[in-house]
Amino acid sequence: MNPLFIVIEGLDGSGKTTQIDMLRDRLQGMGQACHLTAEPTELPTGKLIRSILQHEIEADPRTVAALFAADRIEHLHHPTEGMLHQLAEGYHVIASRYYFSSLAYQSEFADPGWIASLNMLAKRTLPADITFFLDLEPAISMERIEARGAATELFETQEKLAHVRESFHLAFEHFGDGENIHIIDASTDPVSISEAIWSVIEDHTAD
Repeated sequence: MNPLFIVIEGLDGSGKTTQIDMLRDRLQGMGQACHLTAEPTELPTGKLIRSILQHEIEADPRTVAALFAADRIEHLHHPTEGMLHQLAEGYHVIASRYYFSSLAYQSEFADPGWIASLNMLAKRTLPADITFFLDLEPAISMERIEARGAATELFETQEKLAHVRESFHLAFEHFGDGENIHIIDASTDPVSISEAIWSVIEDHTAD
């Protein structure tokens, strides 16, 4: 199997981490090497973004959108941790979030066209082989977030999550031209979701 770049998108609480781990385990069980990654990254710009999301420092929303785009460029091109490097080394790259998250989360605060322009380099450089969107009602997402017992982040209110969910669908419609996007019902059990994801990957690699 040639190295794949797979992106898992979804609201907080949609089960991205669980599905990424299950997919990695399945691929590694077949002898396939995997590199797991996420945005914001653990690179310097990504760490700054995390500080903003966790309310440790304040920044204008347009600054946050620009920081995400900058972090994404570094995520692509970093000489050792970059996704292009990992793919070239033969690893499947499975990413939690990519540029559709920027359009979904930042479009409430900045012009979506401007955000799209910031991310056009990433779209042209490395569109995902498959993007999965784990679709979940915001009320269920909030229940899962609250069940964690941890402090909520900047976008973790039901009202904001409803806007983000709608914005994801709009982003797929307006910025997803030519991309392989699959919307998966994330309200079912993890095994069923995993099987739905795997079915899409099987179909893709059989082509």
